[in-house]
Amino acid sequence: RRFRLHVWAENFRLGPATFDYLCGRLRAAIQRRDTNMRRAIPAEVRLAMTLWRLGACTEYRAVEQQFGVSRSTVCKILRDVCEAVVAILTPAYVAAPAGPRAAGFPAPPQLAGVLGALHIPIRAPNENAAGYFNRRGWHSLVLQAAVDARGCFWDVDVGCPGRQTDAQVLRASQLYQRVAGVQVPVYLLAGPSYPLLPWLMRPYRAGELTPAQRRFNEYAAAARTVVGVAFGRLRGRWRCLQKRNDTDVSFLPTLIAACSTLHNVCEMHGDVFQPRWMVEEEEEEEEPFEDGEGEEGAAAEIREALALTLRD
Repeated sequence: RRFRLHVWAENFRLGPATFDYLCGRLRAAIQRRDTNMRRAIPAEVRLAMTLWRLGACTEYRAVEQQFGVSRSTVCKILRDVCEAVVAILTPAYVAAPAGPRAAGFPAPPQLAGVLGALHIPIRAPNENAAGYFNRRGWHSLVLQAAVDARGCFWDVDVGCPGRQTDAQVLRASQLYQRVAGVQVPVYLLAGPSYPLLPWLMRPYRAGELTPAQRRFNEYAAAARTVVGVAFGRLRGRWRCLQKRNDTDVSFLPTLIAACSTLHNVCEMHGDVFQPRWMVEEEEEEEEPFEDGEGEEGAAAEIREALALTLRD
């Protein structure tokens, strides 16, 4: 509590009120008992250490010096708190909207969210390093997320190696397993690197498009900006996601999922986000998804119907 508010936000990436809320929700899971040998580190300090590590992107050595504990203790506490966030808070804060209106998009109709993927830099793992080497030239884990109009994640899937395409990551995700083959009244929007499915719309391919098809592409491009902004705010607040993460690859999905949940907590609680924290996503041409089948069938008919509902 010795920090001033602006210093607090810089180091913990959220306000004191949200810190107290998190501590209250997580205390039972992260607090440890005193022993005859030593007193347990309080839950408040455990949470502070974790937020400092995730947000300040400092080396473990700096956390050791700041809080007066060993590196092994920092690593253990980071794991414990991240696991508690995912177990306790993720079910409440990362959940699908009740319907298209709850998602907050004015158009196109029935739009429940925007799907996107973010590559998180990692150290080359000892096993299958080539599988994590992405087409941008570095090793990564993929975070796939569905985002609502507020910039909050309502579905998160982490763990696919960076070499996989967006379509491969999608098909391996729990989202795909839940939705594929089910009649759903709403749909997601994604970029050209994803397949066209009855519940997943992508832009029309460039060519001779009708006015309605051009409008659909324009609406889609505008709506899709929300996922880039959400990823930028996620990485801006939790800076451990910006540079190569040396955490063991087996624990990284939990750490990334915890950061995604904490992003939602901060967004929903109205915590300050300094404009200078924002990380602009690099513009990169997306490789169109090619399945050799063309764009026909039920999914194409749904997209055409949606396009015809749009107005200039």
